[in-house]
Formats: sequence, structure tokens, C-alpha cells
Amino acid sequence: VTSSVLFENSPAMATENYESARSQTLCICSGYKASRGLRLKEVSDEILKEAKAAVAACSEGILTDDRFVLLKRSVSCDVGAFTLDSIKGLPAPREVFEVPLTVEIMIHGESDEFFVRSFTNLNKVDGVRALHTQMSTVEFLEVHFENRKDTSLSPFPFSAANVSGYGERNVANRDRFLGAMGAIEVPSPDPSSKRVFYRFNKIPSGVAYREVEAMAEKLKQDLGLHYFASTVNFQKEGLAQVGLAVSETLEELHSAEGRSACLTMPPGAPPPIDAPPHIASMFDSVFYNNYGRHNPRISSAVTDFCWDWTGCDARFSPICVACSIQGKLFFQVSAAAPAWDRVGHHFSGLGDPVEGSIRDFLTEEEVKA
Repeated sequence: VTSSVLFENSPAMATENYESARSQTLCICSGYKASRGLRLKEVSDEILKEAKAAVAACSEGILTDDRFVLLKRSVSCDVGAFTLDSIKGLPAPREVFEVPLTVEIMIHGESDEFFVRSFTNLNKVDGVRALHTQMSTVEFLEVHFENRKDTSLSPFPFSAANVSGYGERNVANRDRFLGAMGAIEVPSPDPSSKRVFYRFNKIPSGVAYREVEAMAEKLKQDLGLHYFASTVNFQKEGLAQVGLAVSETLEELHSAEGRSACLTMPPGAPPPIDAPPHIASMFDSVFYNNYGRHNPRISSAVTDFCWDWTGCDARFSPICVACSIQGKLFFQVSAAAPAWDRVGHHFSGLGDPVEGSIRDFLTEEEVKA
């Protein structure tokens, strides 16, 4: 699979002190069957510039001009090989070293399916908002080509606080959490250890969100783990970041009060995925990411979704990600291979999984090449 960038908006205006974060970067991809009126081959430099301005305007100050870039990339391969996994593995754009969020529209000349890929630096923009930026970009392009009367874009999620605040009980949660973490000795990296990555993108329509949560509960139980560590979205002073809630069940996080009671680590940038303290902090937990339900105002039909924390260490705790787009549910599990062998049967009701690979964040030399 090869590719070339056909168009991009005005050059990313990076701040002089911006630094990419190799172990704090998510690669998020979504796939769509293009609506009849969406003429992606005609997307030009000027249209991308207009799209960027429109998306920034509805972002509640999160996406300033120096914080993201929109790109269009044409992919050359056999049309049957044009899949989410193939485009996820393409070299990252050079802009990942210039701005916190890149959004690439990936097209193929013989396919009516297209993909959107993002790399997001979690020090600046969280994953949910990166996904929303992808969908807002598609919304704008459909508005443009279909000449819709309503040109408004969907509002960004969690523009207000998702919980009431970070108070004394949360400090107490944090202190207990850090105390337990201090007693954990992280094993040295084992080159022979393997981490597997399975995602379910053809889940039967009758499967409900709560059912995949029940499957995750069984995973936790069978692995002898006691907690879920789950992200809680925040926005503060134009930054999109997350806190960490630690709970014994996922049901505890279904309400704002429950999330407030379980909030443990304050909002901010997460530590690197391969940092020993981060691995230790998750020693007794399943890292559960609930990306929620998204209903963008688009006619293109969603076909696929993938969440990937680049460079995920094999020693890191099991990760589950759940996301619904246009009512279509997606779920994925990443875990050490022996752990998956013990719990994989719990997910048989979700259809055949796609076995993927955890992406490494490329070095600057590889990107330039």
C-alpha cells in the first residue's frame, strides 16, 4: 500500500516549543461509505481551509489554528486491500511533529469507502474530541457538496465539566491509589512477550451497550482483577483532557454522581503508556474507555472504528474500548496473549473479531523517509 498527500490546508503553524509525545499519542481511525453527494476527489486545498475554520469555530476553544491540521491522502493499492488496518499502518504525516492533532481523509480512486485517521497528542487533545473532529470534518464536507441549508456542525462533547469537580474525597481516592501503586514492582520488559489486539466491527445489531460492559466485567473477574480504571472527560481553559476514575464496577460510572465519587486522578495529561509508574498504577485494573454514543449529522454510513495507543507496552493492563457511531456499536480488547486466551470466549457474541496490531509511533527519521 502506498499513498500520497494530494492537498493540505495552509502549513501547520506550530509553536516553537511544541514537542510530539511518542508514548502519549493515540491513533484513531474511522471508516465510512460515502454518501452519494460527497465528492471527495474534488476536495481541494481551499475546501480543507474552510473546513478547518468551521470545525475550529465550534470547538469551544479547543482547536486553535496551531493545534490541528486537516489533510487529504490518496491511497494506491488493490481496492480489496484498502481497509482500516492498511491505512492505519501507513507512515504518519510530518505534521505530527508540528501540531497536537492531525486529521487525514484517506481515499481510494476505485472505492466508495473512505477512512479518517488521526494522531492526537494527549497532552493537548483527548481521544473523544479527536474522533469528534473527524466527524465534524465529514459533516462540513457533506454540507459543502450537498448544498445544505443548515450549515451548522454538531457541538463538541463535554464542553462543560463532566463531573462536579475534584474535591477532598477525590484526593483521598488518589492517595489510596498511589499508596497501592507504590507497593508494585513492575517486571522488566520481556522481548518475547506478546500483546494481542482484537476489535469487533460487525457486532449484531441486537447487542446493547450494557451487554459489552457485562462481558468486560467477566474479563475482569476471570483475570482476578478488582477494578476498572476509566477516563472521565474534562475541558478547562481550552484544553481537552481526562481524569481517571477507579471503580469496582462499570455501573458505578453510569451517573455524574458516580463518576464524581470514583474520580481518583485529576484531569491532565496521562503518563506515557510505557512508563513503569503508569504500568504499576494499572496493576489490578482493566483500563476501560467508554467513548459513548455519537450521532453526527452525516449521510455517509459508518463502517469501522479503531482506537490505538501507540507503543502500548505488553506489560500494560488489559484495555477495552467501546464506541457507538450512528447506532453502530464497536468494541475492542487489547491484552497480553495469555490473558486473552483465558477470556476471549466471553466475546463470542460480538461476531468474528479483526486481529490488528498495535501501532508504533514513528521516529522523525522514518516520517521524513
